[in-house]
Amino acid sequence: MKKLWVLILIIIATAVGFVYFSPMFEKEPPKIEIDSNGFTNLKFPLKLNISDNSGIKDYTVTLVADGNARVLIKNSGDLGKNISIDIKLPKVAAKEVKLIVDAVDTSKWHFFAGNEAKKEVVLKVDTTAPDAQIVNNSYAIGNGGSAAVVVKVADDNLKDAYILVNNKYRFKLTPFYKKNYYAALIAWPVEEKTFDANLVAVDFAGNKSIAHIPLYWKKYRYPTKKIYITDNYIKNKAMTVLKRMNIDVPNDPVEIFKKENEYVRKLNEEEIFNLTHKVYEDKINSFSIARFNPLPGSAKEAGFGEKRHYIYKGKDISFAIHKGIDLAKIKRAKIYSSNFGKVVAAKWIGIYGNTLIVYHKLGLYSLYAHTSEFKVKVGDNVRRGQVIARTGATGGVLGDHLHFGIYIQGIAVNPLEWLDRNWIRTNIINVINSSKRLIGK
Repeated sequence: MKKLWVLILIIIATAVGFVYFSPMFEKEPPKIEIDSNGFTNLKFPLKLNISDNSGIKDYTVTLVADGNARVLIKNSGDLGKNISIDIKLPKVAAKEVKLIVDAVDTSKWHFFAGNEAKKEVVLKVDTTAPDAQIVNNSYAIGNGGSAAVVVKVADDNLKDAYILVNNKYRFKLTPFYKKNYYAALIAWPVEEKTFDANLVAVDFAGNKSIAHIPLYWKKYRYPTKKIYITDNYIKNKAMTVLKRMNIDVPNDPVEIFKKENEYVRKLNEEEIFNLTHKVYEDKINSFSIARFNPLPGSAKEAGFGEKRHYIYKGKDISFAIHKGIDLAKIKRAKIYSSNFGKVVAAKWIGIYGNTLIVYHKLGLYSLYAHTSEFKVKVGDNVRRGQVIARTGATGGVLGDHLHFGIYIQGIAVNPLEWLDRNWIRTNIINVINSSKRLIGK
């Protein structure tokens, strides 16, 4: 009799163990994921994902609006371990709806009923696109040039607003003067043959507004120039830059120069973009900038936008577009700050050598390259007329000069515009500051 009871206990323990540990009786409920930020415009479907290791037996999607429940989807059967569907919401007048998802798996747990999961999300209904208007802008923009824009963007659920140039260059808006108004400097990248700019505003429900910025085109003619490369340059400059950057030096002179001019230049321009693409201020009420004159009494040796073909022993071996102007005076000439600003970089940047970058608000930066000496450091606030550096021949150059650049949110623009006080006043300062009259008090 005792042996019989032992056998019965073993059988019971085995059965309990089987139920408890068998995959057939797994105890984890299905996992429900709804891709939602709490808003809907009733146009775009919601992504629903249901997963379970044992498989899904049935699920139901119910919409509750103004206290009325409506089943949107109901499925049952052998539905697999993963379900991914788009939930199309019906048109409703309610300002808020609730979405309820119930799912049951194929487990034999709970007396063969399976594990159940339930998830609810509340969605604010917003079917109105943001109010996006162009308040004021520069009359024209040149290829490789700059412009100013003031806009209005209003929406209770605004997610993002920006200016998009040629559908790929994004410019941040800075809050300006009064609520819902913004200002920005924008650029026409010199590599782009055409120009198109739009104000884009998107709310959390996915509604989008686009307003075209009516800027006329002004064509600048940038020359094509041949630059003759010598063995002296390759040995004393190109190789030096590669070694300092811990980049393998090829054996062939042509490959050495190409690696410096193409690969290193790309790395350097990416670094400069990262140093000059930010807009730091939270709001502006006005904008003032004087003409830039970093090297008074200097001669211009090379211009912005030059299409440079590099020639070695009679062969065209490489190409680049010059992203600044070269100014020369005397060796180690004093470089002056023309405007108030803050130093954001003072470092060696490959072919640009010792490079100083100053921020002047509204995404505007000035760059001073090939310098021999810095007179300021990162974090310093500079004033007009202050000596900030001295010219030199550091980086990928042989002669002492200043490479001067202007950048707007990471994009190099024609510095000649910013050397012209009349252009600055007409195209930038007046556009931004006179917008106050259009906005009103």
